[in-house]
Amino acid sequence: MTEEGYWWVIAVGLGLAVGLLVVILRLGRRVRALKRQVTELEQRAEVTASVAAHPKLPVDRLIGVVVNASKENADQAVALVRQACERAGMPAPLIEPTTPEDSGLSMTDRAVEAGCDVVIAAGGDGTLRAVAARLVGTEVAMGIVPLGTGNLFARNIGLPYQDLAACASEAIHGAPHPVDTLDLRLQRSGGRTDQEISLVIAGGGLDAEVMADTREVLKARAGWLAYGEAGLRHVLGARKTVGVKLDDADPETFRVRSVLLANCGTLQAGIRLIPEAMFDDGHMDVALFTPRHALDWARVVSKTVLRFSADIPVMKVRQARVARLTMAGPMPFQIDGDAVGEVVSVSAQVDPGSLVVNGVSPSVLEHPES
Repeated sequence: MTEEGYWWVIAVGLGLAVGLLVVILRLGRRVRALKRQVTELEQRAEVTASVAAHPKLPVDRLIGVVVNASKENADQAVALVRQACERAGMPAPLIEPTTPEDSGLSMTDRAVEAGCDVVIAAGGDGTLRAVAARLVGTEVAMGIVPLGTGNLFARNIGLPYQDLAACASEAIHGAPHPVDTLDLRLQRSGGRTDQEISLVIAGGGLDAEVMADTREVLKARAGWLAYGEAGLRHVLGARKTVGVKLDDADPETFRVRSVLLANCGTLQAGIRLIPEAMFDDGHMDVALFTPRHALDWARVVSKTVLRFSADIPVMKVRQARVARLTMAGPMPFQIDGDAVGEVVSVSAQVDPGSLVVNGVSPSVLEHPES
């Protein structure tokens, strides 16, 4: 074969390979889209069955709605709750918009004082956390109409978070289920200690840096993908020394890039970062990420995305009911996706079954590994 013929064959081969790759990628996207559609249909069917299987609230019951008015679909969420109450012959719901100064604490207090039997958090995970903080330990149930970028708690409990009408119905009429919360004590450099709760994941290091540095303009345009852009800018940062004490075990010291306290384990796009974490199992999952370079991060990504069950040295996960983190120096911290500043230590304790939530999907409870 002549040299010209040789290169022609290579060119044709490369062209065929690229063409085949494009076809495979397109088919993959189509398959994923079909899977999403099937999942959404299944979720809607579950919601319909759940609502039908459980009796409606008595018509004299009152529903409260703590709504983050800054969210794009806030008015739609309120309208859907009003319509659901009207169809059920219930009184008009009590609407309590949040403010920049108060993410929902006093609004939830007013709803409870008014006699609401269910308080719906209409907003992102921050709004849910504020409502939950006031409902923990009470018999008042929390409903959820997710309006945030991440909607992580809604995803973890199996709500059809893209169908606001279904979520509104499930928030009012769905089956109540007790879930765990994480009671956190954050100690600051100046000696101040703040009390917080977490429904999803709290953590220090890389995750907190990403939450604090995600560009709002990009988040508004790209949604949760904006976190990936911030992650690329921070992923190769320096590891920090953290002391870890779990339950009655002896304390250990680790050099970590990130340390997480997880009540749930699923992130956006169905990624199960910590498959063991479940919101009603009575313990938290403490994840320690100790990568030193890009190859180590590749191992973490491969395990997470491909759902490898085997342990890897740079990602340790342990379960506990009580955890104490002691930082060698101030470390940025986040709770359920909200940056909360730097901390020097964190004490965490599981409060089992402390919050009643309407609308937890039966499929999540039956198949937590899926």
